[in-house]
Amino acid sequence: MLRALTCNRGAAAVEFALTASIFLTLLFAVIEFSRLMLLWGTASEATRIAARMGSVCSPGALTEQTVRKRVAALLNASGQVSISGRTDWLSLSYLPSGCTESTCTLVTAKITNVSAKLNIPGVPQTINLPDFSASSPREAMLSTVNTTQNNACI
Repeated sequence: MLRALTCNRGAAAVEFALTASIFLTLLFAVIEFSRLMLLWGTASEATRIAARMGSVCSPGALTEQTVRKRVAALLNASGQVSISGRTDWLSLSYLPSGCTESTCTLVTAKITNVSAKLNIPGVPQTINLPDFSASSPREAMLSTVNTTQNNACI
């Protein structure tokens, strides 16, 4: 009888280790998937913000730089995306093509080529996000209003 007890010694620890590793992997997978869904929603909202900022600020390199900085801050907040040093992920299009402040009718913002890195133990994964696009009708398109800097364009 004493021999039967010593043969099973440590079996509970082994079972716990196997079960806990599977449980923790699934737990981290759920957490990372939730973070991915948060990033997805953030990217969608960031695209809308980019289109809105493009529609109320004067078109040009300064506006695009300001929009890019603001949208990058939103996307980088998740910790899953790294777009530092890249410029191919955001584009602003003013319609009709070649328009000026007074002739533009629509601004389209598009976020492309963004991927998220998931941190699931034992299963490193990178997911490419879909392209996000949003359009906004032309509004004031002025970086200054009555000689006062438009806060949306800073």
